[in-house]
Amino acid sequence: MTYSKITRSLALAGTVALMTPTLAFAGFADFSEGVEGNLGTATVTDASTGIMAMGMYYNDTTGMWEMANLYRRDETGDEGLGVCNPLEGDTCDTGGGDINELSNQVAPEFIYLKRPDNYSWVAVYLSSLDGNGGEGEPESGQIWMDSDGDPNNGGLTLLADFVGSDANVEQMLDVVALGGANAPYLVLRPYDTVGTEGEDVNNDYLVKAAEVARIPGGEGCTPGYWKQPHHFDSWVMYSPDDTFYMAFGSDIFGSDKTLLEVLKTGGGKEYAMGRHAVAALLNALNDDVSYKYSKDEVVAAVQGASKGSYNDVKNAFEHQNEKGCPLN
Repeated sequence: MTYSKITRSLALAGTVALMTPTLAFAGFADFSEGVEGNLGTATVTDASTGIMAMGMYYNDTTGMWEMANLYRRDETGDEGLGVCNPLEGDTCDTGGGDINELSNQVAPEFIYLKRPDNYSWVAVYLSSLDGNGGEGEPESGQIWMDSDGDPNNGGLTLLADFVGSDANVEQMLDVVALGGANAPYLVLRPYDTVGTEGEDVNNDYLVKAAEVARIPGGEGCTPGYWKQPHHFDSWVMYSPDDTFYMAFGSDIFGSDKTLLEVLKTGGGKEYAMGRHAVAALLNALNDDVSYKYSKDEVVAAVQGASKGSYNDVKNAFEHQNEKGCPLN
């Protein structure tokens, strides 16, 4: 199977800025860290990334997938989250990996992973995925993607099968290469890839970690934000007293008008473009803002603007500046 990458181009007022979105602001959620044992909850959200893990099991009586408590282990080779479904009872705490890992020993189980908004998946890391010591088939499983976090309404798409090895019980699943980078949810399950019913009770492993990357273009702060004195501490590289000419190399406002003065100037045409251009520049320079355009692209667009294109440039910047400001 081959995979292709799509590049997009954006024309800004007479200049063409080739935009190849890159993944930045990577985040890594290590699910092995924290209190061990039965967590007493079906959901856990990693504080540093916002990735949520959710445990489920299949209730044969109701014929539905239902919520199940997550279980954490943190031992060498056995690190990450498993599932304690209600059918396992107290044996989930006293039993071994066949019970408290993600398994199908008592009932089929899922671990759902939900990505935060404005992020895409990079990889999922598994642990305790072994070869069963050469006795029978190696442990195996599947990774799926889902659009809404509800396995009961169908809609899951299989991304890959995987098998374990005694030589290396940890495995990394490259979600980008598998085509699931933008999936709202990833689904991990134990599954007998050799048999037909998925009933191999020796299939058990842990979901150790997940990695995401922020997608450029999901955030932007308005000119109104940047002109407020209590937000001056968010300015990077430039200060409110620096001139528009110095920052952009454009004398559209002469050589003395400051960035702050441009932000505060009313009116349309070049004035409206100027306000949003300054905001765009400051958004692009702040590492805490996931902004679509780079500093160089913002500057080039302003330098290439003319009377007939002021409004086009303003509109392009305004659209991004109103995406939502992540700053205080």
